Amino acid sequence: MNIGFIGTGGIAGNYLSSLDRIENVKVTAVCDILAEKAEAVAKPRGANFYTKHSEMLEKEELDIVFICIPPGAHTTQVADASSAAKALFIAKPVALDLDVAINARDAIAKNGVINQVGYMARYSDITEKAQELIGDRELTMGFGRFMCRMGPGHPWWGKYKMSGGQMLEQSTHVFDLIRYFLGDVEEVQAFGKKDIYFADFEECTTCNMKFKSGAVGNVTSTCVARATAGFATELVGNDIYLKLTHDTKLQGNIDGNAIDYDGEESGYYRQVEQFIKAVQAGDQKSIKTDYADAVKSVAVTLAANKSMETGKVEKVEL
Repeated sequence: MNIGFIGTGGIAGNYLSSLDRIENVKVTAVCDILAEKAEAVAKPRGANFYTKHSEMLEKEELDIVFICIPPGAHTTQVADASSAAKALFIAKPVALDLDVAINARDAIAKNGVINQVGYMARYSDITEKAQELIGDRELTMGFGRFMCRMGPGHPWWGKYKMSGGQMLEQSTHVFDLIRYFLGDVEEVQAFGKKDIYFADFEECTTCNMKFKSGAVGNVTSTCVARATAGFATELVGNDIYLKLTHDTKLQGNIDGNAIDYDGEESGYYRQVEQFIKAVQAGDQKSIKTDYADAVKSVAVTLAANKSMETGKVEKVEL
C-alpha cells in the first residue's frame, strides 16, 4: 500500500517509525509547507515531496494518507484526502474549528473511506484490561489529569490560535478516554489561570463534566509543572475503582478484589498496526477511534474553552 503524509512534525515521526515495522506498506509521498522538512522525510524513503497537499493528492496514487498537522492548521486537508485515498489516519485533535471538523466528518462519510484518529490510549494494554474488568458494570464518575512542563521553544504549541490551548490539544487524550468509558458529555464548566509561564492561554485548568448518562467527571491540566505520572485516568462505580497511569500501569479494586496490572503496549504502535489491518480487511468496525467520534472530543474541549471565556456552564453542541 502506498502512503502519503501531510505534515512532518513530531507525531509524524512516531507514525513513520511504526510503519517501518509493518510489511507491505511504503511511504511514497510527503507534504509539508516547509519544503526542507518535506524533503528531509521523503528523501531517505525514496518518496516524492510537496509543499501543497492538493498537488500531492492530484499527482500521487495513494492508498492511505496520514494527516499530522496542528489543530489550527486544519482547513480542507481531511476532506480533500477523503476524495483521493482509500483510508485516512489523522493525528489528534482533528481540528480547532468545529465547522471544519464537521465538514471533514461529512466528507469522510460521503466517500466511505476507512478512517482512524490517533487517540493511542484506547489501544493500550491497560485500557483493554480495564474494559475486561469493568464488563457491563455501570461507571458513575471519571476523572483524570494531564500534567507536564512544556518548553517555550516549541514552534506553535504555546499559541492559542494554532493549538487551541492545553485542554484541546494535549489533555484531549484524557477527555477522549473518559468519554470512551462513560459516553457522551452533555455540559461542562471550566476554570483556568494564565500568564504563569510562556503560553498565551490558560496554563492551569480544571473542567467539570456532566455526562448524558448522569455520570460526572473532571479533567485537570497544567503545562507549567513537572509531575510524576502526569497522565492518568481514574474510573469509579459501585464498588469499582480503577486508576490507569499511562502508559502501562493499572491499579484499583473491583468487588473487593485488588487490581495490579502491568501492561506492555502504550498504544502508539498498536493503533497504527490495527489501522493497517483494518484497511487491508476493509473493516471500519475494528477501529476504536473513528473521525466522527473524535469530533465529539473536540466539541467537549471547545465547550470547555468557551466556559472559561464566559464563566458559565456550557452545553456541548454537536
